[in-house]
Amino acid sequence: MTQFSPFIFLRRFVVFTLTGKVAYDEAFHKGINIIRGKNSSGKSTIANFIFYALGGDFNNWTTEAIKCETVYAEVDINGAILTLKRNVNESSRQPMYIFWGNYDEAKNSASEGWNSYSYQQTDNKISFTNVLFNTLDYPEVKSDADNSNITMHQILRLLYIDQDTPTQSLFRFERFDLPLTRQAISEVLLGTYDDSLYTDRLLLRQLKKEHDEKKREYDNIRKLYIASGSEISISKLNEDIEKVRLELNEIELEIQKIKELEIVKRTQRTPILFEKLQKEIHPVKESIRKLDNQIENYRLEILDSEYFISSLERRIKELDNSILTRESLGELPLTHCPQCLNELPQNSIEGHCFLCKQPIIEEEGVTHAKKLKQELGLQIKESNQFLKNKKITLSNLYIEIETKIQHARTLQKELDIAVKESKSTRNEKIDLLIEEKGFLKNSIEYLIQQIKTAETLDQLKKDIAKLTGRITELTLSIDEKFRMQYQKNSLALEKIQSFALEILRKDLDRQNEFKNAKEVQVDFINNTFALDGKFNFSASSNTYLKNAVRFGIFFASLELSFFRFPRFILCDNMEDKGMEQIRTRNLQKKLVEISKNLKVEHQLIFSTSMIEPSINNTEMCVGDEYDEINKCLKNLS
Repeated sequence: MTQFSPFIFLRRFVVFTLTGKVAYDEAFHKGINIIRGKNSSGKSTIANFIFYALGGDFNNWTTEAIKCETVYAEVDINGAILTLKRNVNESSRQPMYIFWGNYDEAKNSASEGWNSYSYQQTDNKISFTNVLFNTLDYPEVKSDADNSNITMHQILRLLYIDQDTPTQSLFRFERFDLPLTRQAISEVLLGTYDDSLYTDRLLLRQLKKEHDEKKREYDNIRKLYIASGSEISISKLNEDIEKVRLELNEIELEIQKIKELEIVKRTQRTPILFEKLQKEIHPVKESIRKLDNQIENYRLEILDSEYFISSLERRIKELDNSILTRESLGELPLTHCPQCLNELPQNSIEGHCFLCKQPIIEEEGVTHAKKLKQELGLQIKESNQFLKNKKITLSNLYIEIETKIQHARTLQKELDIAVKESKSTRNEKIDLLIEEKGFLKNSIEYLIQQIKTAETLDQLKKDIAKLTGRITELTLSIDEKFRMQYQKNSLALEKIQSFALEILRKDLDRQNEFKNAKEVQVDFINNTFALDGKFNFSASSNTYLKNAVRFGIFFASLELSFFRFPRFILCDNMEDKGMEQIRTRNLQKKLVEISKNLKVEHQLIFSTSMIEPSINNTEMCVGDEYDEINKCLKNLS
């Protein structure tokens, strides 16, 4: 059987009352799952609980639901078995508790193995969406609308067909619903979302901003230069500096000659200045030494951290490879011992290891690998944050030590001068020469500043040219990725239309437009869909059309491997809005027919009060056939 990725299958669903009694406990299976019963028997409550347990945000509970305390969902996500737990609460954005293992193991563990995750991630903590996305092999998805992360709740809006959403809305209804958020959700589930494309777009935006800032800075500096008549040529400025230095050397020589002719007389001021400078320079040099040690320590720590992160990333790749190998090869039969190469006895019990004779539990290996991958990913995230902080600290230390070094050089220069001046008394001529010397030094400093500014201009030109090239390269890359994304999107919409039309044309003779349907338009951004340009039929036909489109998306995901739709769909009461019994039963038969013909494992859960007799009381049904006496939720009193 061809295995597509990703997938999420509900294996068991359990609800507990406020008094700790079991209100609902049913096993689910792959393929069609039918929750059947009369109206007001609690089917919608179970559907809402499943949506909530998988990560949906829900708080509009019925009076029966409020009498429940906790919901548990044992799920199979890409081969890993997890148990999800959420407390029933009338407040929104409730956390989720996750256990890596099946429900029985989770229930027997009071606290060990359980981890609590918030609804929304922060800079320091991951959310349950991060855990589930990572297990599903989803990229971290941000919406261009507000740069916020797409949550599991948002994904489930296209996986759950509920009763409360208007029939003409494609997504499950939500207040303050942004078009760009819907676009991001659809791109993820249809497999057209390219996280590298999003990263490239974000980088392009940053590069363009940086380019504009540097261009503006370059233009402003150049205007000031031109207005002041200053020299821009670095070579000309270097020539001017050389001339001034020659003059400075001549003055130094003249001062030295005068001093050699003078009678050496030590002044009272010079020794005091000399001692003062010595006292000042010592602590500066000591602080430079300490900073140098700190820099070396941080540099080594950063190298260690980078090596540690790279080793964690290698382990994640190794885990991915091991999972892939396991899926590709399955249980590879061993005929010879890998140690001594002798033939192994072939009388081993089926499902047990040839070597150690222990039972082989396929799901435990994948679950353990996925759990390890999750933990390693969290370690990498935390380590990257520590590494970032260390690099910032190291950068600040480099700036600090450079400032200290410059200060030490200035003090040393003053100290050297004080030592020389302590040997002779300056006369008036020497004072004049020193003044001239100071003027020339200032001139050199000014010219050096001019060179620095000219170098800044030169560097800005290089940066602008480099940014221009990078922007061009990135724009071409984005255009190519967008073209591939467009091709995938067209193929996805074509396949969705194919299944939707198949379902519509198999409808009873209730809507002529359905029998002669030619084109189904799906607009995720505007949250609408239409048939041959029309979208306003009778209430029951609108419901049928919506179901055809939503199931069309689901079935298309099972035939196109690039979809990220997790092979799961939940539909509450498909005969909503007055659909007659014979019509909804016809739809159920069509869904069962399509499901049986598909070669890819999937899970379709729907509730109905009008079950098709040919599929009632079969393995497709989950639980009892509920009524006003035997309701879905038990032990509520």
